[in-house]
Amino acid sequence: MNLMPISRKNRGLGFVYAFLVAALFTSSFDIFLVLNLGFNFRITQILLLIPIGLAVANIVQKKRAIWPLGFGWLLLWTMIIITFVPNTYFLARSIGYALWLQFNVFTIFAFVQFISTPSKAVGLVRWYVYSFVFVAVFGLIQFVSPLAGLGNNLLITQWWFYGILPRVNGFSYEPSYFATYLLMGWVVCAYLLQSKSTLFTRTHLQFYFLTISLALVLSTSRMGILMMLIWYIQYPLQLLVRLGLGHFNKRFFRITIIVLGVMLFLILLVIFVIGLDKLLFLFSGLGIFDTSSHSISERKVRMMDTLSLFINSPVIGYSLGGIGPAIAHLHGVTNIDFVAVKTYEGMCIFLEVLAASGLFGFIPFAIFIFLMVSRPLRLARKVLSEQSKILVALTLALIFELVILQFNQNILRPYLWLHLAVLAASYSVFKRRYKSIERAGTEALILATEHD
Repeated sequence: MNLMPISRKNRGLGFVYAFLVAALFTSSFDIFLVLNLGFNFRITQILLLIPIGLAVANIVQKKRAIWPLGFGWLLLWTMIIITFVPNTYFLARSIGYALWLQFNVFTIFAFVQFISTPSKAVGLVRWYVYSFVFVAVFGLIQFVSPLAGLGNNLLITQWWFYGILPRVNGFSYEPSYFATYLLMGWVVCAYLLQSKSTLFTRTHLQFYFLTISLALVLSTSRMGILMMLIWYIQYPLQLLVRLGLGHFNKRFFRITIIVLGVMLFLILLVIFVIGLDKLLFLFSGLGIFDTSSHSISERKVRMMDTLSLFINSPVIGYSLGGIGPAIAHLHGVTNIDFVAVKTYEGMCIFLEVLAASGLFGFIPFAIFIFLMVSRPLRLARKVLSEQSKILVALTLALIFELVILQFNQNILRPYLWLHLAVLAASYSVFKRRYKSIERAGTEALILATEHD
């Protein structure tokens, strides 16, 4: 399928489309092609400057635009974050984070302006899946790189056994960030497989799914693997529900047996072949099997610190960039810079937004998220089959991403906002096409009635 428009009229749009796709491929680049000027400027952000600039220029020239889903609520929340910028112990950081949020908002706006037809939306989703496969393949190359003596040349940031067994991190800061990014692509592929989508051939989609799955597992991110298991819980649960209603579903039974079989095989492999004692390092930080509990403890402390900020100032927020400095201040640290403040980042993105926005400021953010989840699922019941599967896949991926982000990182991660942009653009296009078909059907019915 030729994804780039070739007519003279649409040549400029094809140019912009290429930048949008390139941004998707580089959205997880935290430690590669990054310019550090106090703040990190990622290649994906630099690539998006062209579409964002042209989208703004089009508004000025044509004085009209396509407004993304929930955009008014998103703008209101952004204005509240900007209003609270001065309430901080580190003004430069608060200003930077407010600008970062505005950039993410404009990213959604640009995608919706330039993804203007169903074919472009479908093509964009294909490229989106390819971007996850690309990053997953790089992660797999990282994993085997020590065998070729290249372990120190492929951006590996953490090792279980130095020089022998790496923790796969792709282009991300660390494995947990890598897994958090890949999870979205994994859920999209999982649902497309489950729904028997024709967006890709069955064989290709299975390959993409298995590649991303393997990279996720090899990252050894406990949260990433847990989210995968949560996805598969649906099959035995649905099997039991249907059995309770007197129905037996062969498909759910088959998938349940396969999943249980794989889990049993891995458990036996660990116990009798590898040896449980050799894999105790996988549980480090969880406080089980006599390992330390530092990972859970640190997350719990940061989560409670973030909640404390909200309790201390429930109406006036600290803005997004003020969370880290405010937590540092809670611990008696008053002299802090861009590097040191990362030690005091908040935890749980919803608590982070609550502390940054205040109680009333959190409301427009919550409404925006609710609309981004509910409206695509509602539209999915009305549109064409393949469009419906795309909307559901993207929405489920958003839900899983929001869940895993409660335990890591922050709300401004570029790949979260690019996912929101792809979902918003797909929703906008599919809704317009549905409305046009609906209007055409109504007009045809009126003409037929008049003729009779």
